[in-house]
Amino acid sequence: MSTLRSTARPAPVAARPPGRTAGRVLVVLAGVVSALVCASVGLGQFHRGMASNYDLGIFSQSAASWAHLRLPVSGVLGGTPLLGDHFSPATAVFGPAWALWPDPRSLIVLQALLLGLGTALVARCAVRHLPLPAAVAVAAGVAGAHATLAAARFDVHEVCLAVPLLALTATALLERRHGAAAAWSVPLLLVKEDLGATVAVVAVLLWSRGRRRLGLLLGAVAVTGVAVAFATMLAVDPAHDLSRLAAFGGSSSTAAPPEPVPAGEALRLRGWVLLTALAGGGLLWVTSPVALLVVPTLAWRLASATPSYWSPGLHYGAVLVPVAGVALVDVLQRLRGHGRAGARVVSAAAVVAALASWTTTALVLPVRDLPAPWQASTWQPGGYVRDLRAATADLPDGSRLAADNTSGPYLLGSAGGAHDVVGWSPDTPLQQLPDVVVLDTSRSSTGASLARKERWLADVEALRGVRTRQVGTTLVVDLTDAD
Repeated sequence: MSTLRSTARPAPVAARPPGRTAGRVLVVLAGVVSALVCASVGLGQFHRGMASNYDLGIFSQSAASWAHLRLPVSGVLGGTPLLGDHFSPATAVFGPAWALWPDPRSLIVLQALLLGLGTALVARCAVRHLPLPAAVAVAAGVAGAHATLAAARFDVHEVCLAVPLLALTATALLERRHGAAAAWSVPLLLVKEDLGATVAVVAVLLWSRGRRRLGLLLGAVAVTGVAVAFATMLAVDPAHDLSRLAAFGGSSSTAAPPEPVPAGEALRLRGWVLLTALAGGGLLWVTSPVALLVVPTLAWRLASATPSYWSPGLHYGAVLVPVAGVALVDVLQRLRGHGRAGARVVSAAAVVAALASWTTTALVLPVRDLPAPWQASTWQPGGYVRDLRAATADLPDGSRLAADNTSGPYLLGSAGGAHDVVGWSPDTPLQQLPDVVVLDTSRSSTGASLARKERWLADVEALRGVRTRQVGTTLVVDLTDAD
């Protein structure tokens, strides 16, 4: 009996879609480059002596609390329970970083990784929906956005925790994965009390798209989250006062009113914030529904009476970057059309958006002065830091001391003796200060101009029994035997 041999050929293995490997490489490269740049900026600032108690010292003490499984407190803020200052339980993430490396630089590195992750997630979204050249331009624009670099430049802040979450939320909205959008937005309630309004915007978008039950549920979660945040702040704050509301013209017994700014100057600064936010994302992004996620953050910044909130050079705009990036992808994919001509138009528009982002960065930040990865000085302590360490080398590890804004971070953890640092002010009576005070005699500090420092030092040095030690611009004042 003969057998029949099948002449059918095996089914061919499906080829990978063109550009998939290149796209993956872009996502990884975008994240790594962004994280490296942010780390070099943050660590370079630290090593140059540009870190500050407000806010690296505060978040370092918060991380140390979390690492020891305690609710966060900060001696820099006078022992204030930090959940009464801002509702940011998500900063518990800083605890493991501190446990692994008890040094303020561990938080700088962690922040850089989170900002880099945000860039990578936006790049992944761009790869999914755009031609590869356009995706490269979008990733480059996000990595070089002024708000990303400003966050890396100005110490460490809880907003870095929101950046990946917002990238994931915005991408899910773009792709109409509504359940995922809701799920990724909920943790924002634990990052900072104002982000509850952003979660509410997600709820409104879900409602408008016909997902009414999900929208109502998420809206209820957002309202509850905000209520819990403010109730916790009221309960935990020693004065039981929402001092942060003073920034919006409310009364507060714990927060001093901001210095008045002339109306014309205030209008100009607010306009500058708005303009840089729009241009920094490449302008086109504002036509996407996803762009609505930035409205709450921009609104409270513009409504505030606190001038620092109007500065595009600080960290407040970092949460806008991933939203602007994904919104730009949304707009570009609708411009794409068909064929090579459409792809070229989209790529050209993406390049223009990236150029707008970089131009805004050059206008807002001192780009030439930012630490660069290829500079050896970025990765090792400079003269100011070495002098400060030499001046305090004789202090026993763990000593309680007061330090001004520019000295404090260098005395925390393995960076400088793991001291118990409290904030120094020239208005604090001597009897309420620790026995040791560390001051930078070359610069003004938050709450103390250089002239006020000099007057305080002159008064203190006139007392009997006061000993001082100076190395470079760092002065250590020993008040142990002061009379």
